[in-house]
Amino acid sequence: MNWKHGYYADSGYTYGYYPETSPLRLAWAALVQGHQMPTRGFRYLDAGCGQGLSLILMAAAHPDSEFVGIDFLPEHVAHAAGLARRCGLTNVRFIESDFTELAPDAAALGQFDYVVCHGITTWVSPEVKRALFSLVGRALKPGGLFYNAYNTYPGWLSAAPFQHLVLLEQRSKTGTAALASARGSMGKLAEAGMSFLDSQPGLTGRLKAMDGLDPAYLVQEYNNQYWQPVYVTQMMDDLAAVKLSYLGTATLPEAFDFMYTSALRELMAAQPTAELSEQIRDLGVDQGFRRDLYVKGIHRPWEADFRRSVCDVRVVANPIMPRPAPGSPYPVKAGSRTLNGEGAVYGAVLDRVQAHPEGVALGTLVDTEPAGPWSPIPPVLQVVAMLLHTGYVLPQQTEMDCAPARACNQVLAAAVCGKAPYRHFSLPRAGTAVMVPETEWLVLDAALSGVARPQWAAYVSQSLPGLGRGLVHEGQPVSDEGQQIHLLEQLIADMAGKLEFFGRMGGL
Repeated sequence: MNWKHGYYADSGYTYGYYPETSPLRLAWAALVQGHQMPTRGFRYLDAGCGQGLSLILMAAAHPDSEFVGIDFLPEHVAHAAGLARRCGLTNVRFIESDFTELAPDAAALGQFDYVVCHGITTWVSPEVKRALFSLVGRALKPGGLFYNAYNTYPGWLSAAPFQHLVLLEQRSKTGTAALASARGSMGKLAEAGMSFLDSQPGLTGRLKAMDGLDPAYLVQEYNNQYWQPVYVTQMMDDLAAVKLSYLGTATLPEAFDFMYTSALRELMAAQPTAELSEQIRDLGVDQGFRRDLYVKGIHRPWEADFRRSVCDVRVVANPIMPRPAPGSPYPVKAGSRTLNGEGAVYGAVLDRVQAHPEGVALGTLVDTEPAGPWSPIPPVLQVVAMLLHTGYVLPQQTEMDCAPARACNQVLAAAVCGKAPYRHFSLPRAGTAVMVPETEWLVLDAALSGVARPQWAAYVSQSLPGLGRGLVHEGQPVSDEGQQIHLLEQLIADMAGKLEFFGRMGGL
């Protein structure tokens, strides 16, 4: 076995950001499931950090904490370290190494409050997985939180034959060519009316969805020799061996029973063990991807402390997220399921949050003291959790040094002007990042570069050729400079609310 350990390492991964892995989101998800985590002065390890952009955005938003990223692909670490250096970040570092090399000397890394592993554990060889879990078990502090996102059964059962075909094709072709050839063969099977695909509707849907997905993601998903989804209870057993206990989910809607039918809830409640209940849940919803939370020793606060901790959590409304039409439901998607939140209820809660543009503590939203024992999460705060999951509200932290995030955003904006594929903008007072369209990045570049507001349109106009594109209006390219400036002024005016919010959240 060579250094790749059967992992597809012939091309780099995408430049993504995963909001569920942000420290404030992880701390909130842990808290609503009974475990308390620090949100200041913590240590955070990303095991399999990819291109490092996600970790860099978090480090910029939490300058009082320390971040470490590990990846075995040299090009990933070279990119991540170079970007962190250009951003001037001193609280993040990257290590190019293999988990099998690091695990025996895990103590050298120190201990961490958070360890994150997004999209790694069901794509690597058994040897690498054992080493990774050994590393996680040793690196976590007592009370530390492990986020593990992975493919699971039964949702991926139908895709196994296709992935096997990809690996066979890869014996004679490159990664993207092998993937394309396997897709072509599946297409011919469908055209011939073969019964195999008739019995696998889930695979048919996956194959169709590939047309809109990033090729860099697809080859990392399907072209790994040891691609192997697992049942949730198999993952529980593996992590129990390194002293980690299952806490719950980082996908907030899945933490609340109202996401499931009454029949499924009753069946889950009838199970003799928590493990069986969790497995029944996955079977009942055809779960294909899990974002699990494990802890190295659950730290359950006393009831009064728990209430205080929940009520002290702060959120802020996200005005750049368009609301549904009045009276329309608020769709909350979790896996293959969608809950349609009642428009009047969700809208009213969002109105109450939005009435506090500076942010609001969750306790303020609870109108009255409950008559009986206090419910861990009152209904209004369950709605807030759904709004947080969908992006209508964001976490909030106060008294943060926003200068590192602004410097990071300036570097990212300049890079986008040079055709870099970055799309996420750091909002340090929200402890997270939000996606921004490419053209709007040019406006942000003008703002962050100190260009006078009256000159923004001209500045952006001059930047467009660097992206190899121009403006298009009503389906036609705009070549007239005056019309181009007019359209850009309109774009900048339309961004006024977004720019104000970005400034309030410390990104500008």
